[in-house]
Amino acid sequence: MAPSPRDHVNSPPARIENPRSDRAGRFFARLDAYLPTISNPATRRAFLDRQIEGWEHRYARFIESEGASEPEIELADPPQAADFLLTIIGLAARRSALRNLERKDDHVRQE
Repeated sequence: MAPSPRDHVNSPPARIENPRSDRAGRFFARLDAYLPTISNPATRRAFLDRQIEGWEHRYARFIESEGASEPEIELADPPQAADFLLTIIGLAARRSALRNLERKDDHVRQE
């Protein structure tokens, strides 16, 4: 008997990779552990700004060199443009969340 189009519904779900096993995920695991150690919000924001600038520079260099600017530590998993974009987006999201938290704190202090 031929498989039914609905067989995929009853099959076990595909293995979901651990989000911390990818390159950006490993970076954010370290970053998220480090950020709370920076007590001053302005210093934390400046740190994130420098990180974003650095990653944008590395990404531009990666594109210009067609990937040759980054070492291939794992030959089976070379760096990809998506790694840079995910990192930059994640850093920007953390910076935005920090700004929103600062605005909320300022609003509470004004009341």
